[in-house]
Amino acid sequence: MGKVLGAYLMPHPPIIIPEIGRGEESKIINTVKAMDKIACDIAEKRPDTIIIISPHGTLFRDAISIMGSPVLKGDFGQFRAKNIIIEKENDIELAGEIDGEAWSKGIPAVLMDKDRLDEYGLEGNLDHGALVPLYFVEKEYKQYKLVHLTYGLLSQSELYNFGKVLYSCIEKSDRNTVLIASGDLSHKLTKDAPAGYHPSGKIFDGILMDLLGKGDVEGIFSIDTSLANSAGECGLRSVEILLGAFDGFEINAEVLSYEGPFGVGYGTVKIDAG
Repeated sequence: MGKVLGAYLMPHPPIIIPEIGRGEESKIINTVKAMDKIACDIAEKRPDTIIIISPHGTLFRDAISIMGSPVLKGDFGQFRAKNIIIEKENDIELAGEIDGEAWSKGIPAVLMDKDRLDEYGLEGNLDHGALVPLYFVEKEYKQYKLVHLTYGLLSQSELYNFGKVLYSCIEKSDRNTVLIASGDLSHKLTKDAPAGYHPSGKIFDGILMDLLGKGDVEGIFSIDTSLANSAGECGLRSVEILLGAFDGFEINAEVLSYEGPFGVGYGTVKIDAG
């Protein structure tokens, strides 16, 4: 029987990688340290499979995307660091089980195998939402298969229930697994932020980080949708899926860091079941 060994919220700013940041990463040094700490924690757990939920893969409005290629590969070429490459074996069996059980529970999912990728004219490369967290993991631990998911623009209940599907499929497998919810918080913290400034940014980030630190699942799902939308975040849906995988468990959460010097909120959180 498989186990969920733990879960993490990890941001994905490419600037955090030295070859890309070229010194700018020093401005978010607490985030760097937190990402390194998470990588060491994962190495200690030695999972067979890592499931990563990204906002930046193949995004469908009406379905969750599951990468189905035998090998999952990507690089940082779009950030002028093409020599940094991550290549992992896809846990195809587990990915297929997740796809099948999602449909059996009425949750639309798409397994992006070669035929589907060709249909949509896609290459199926790992996106930076996955690459940045895995860059840190790879420094400490490499002996894992990968399952890559991209959330769909589904309802909160569908996302939460998909998280329950993840737990069910892991439990029925022989995989010891960790979950990574990749996501940045508000992109509107300052006037020079990438998406411009909105006062909701700091409010949203403060509320979400506080609720995560308390393990307050009900509170997180009660966050006003208009607040999240106006904050310009990309991590809440990843978190909602992750929390579904802990349905029925008491959550022990530790906020490792929060920073936003570039106008985007970067939060790192470690979560274990009680």
